[in-house]
Amino acid sequence: MAEAAVRPATLDDLDAICGLADDLAAMHHAAWPGVFAPADGGSRDRAHWAESIVGDHRAALVAQLDGRTVGFVTLLCSVERHSLLQTVRVARVMSISVAKSARGQGIGKTLMREAEAWAKAQQAADVRLVVWAFNEDAVRLYRELGYEVRSLTMGKMLDGK
Repeated sequence: MAEAAVRPATLDDLDAICGLADDLAAMHHAAWPGVFAPADGGSRDRAHWAESIVGDHRAALVAQLDGRTVGFVTLLCSVERHSLLQTVRVARVMSISVAKSARGQGIGKTLMREAEAWAKAQQAADVRLVVWAFNEDAVRLYRELGYEVRSLTMGKMLDGK
């Protein structure tokens, strides 16, 4: 099994990222259609993904296997201040996606390790992310990498759906 090469994304990667993000949107919509918008072919969030590539204190990394983009991760680094919490420089994994055809090959782990290296280079003391409860594969991956549940976000649809 070949190991994926990970590099910083450029705007030339935008179409590939939008395609992978569209797969991510479809998965989320299938699980919770009352919460997540359906996939739209990858065009709806182009500006969002472009900002992830070129925005301040942000990074987008792409994983390539045999010359094709098979995954990406986007990151944001900031100092978090709250009256109840320690002030800390935090890197947040904003989104991560691996192509269906490339899952189970360690690409998610590779992307997360590179994300952590980026966070260290940004002098972040902590890496945080949000994973939806239905995404059991992702939860398992993050646990394998040493991530722990620190809080729970709960919700209730008021229209009964």
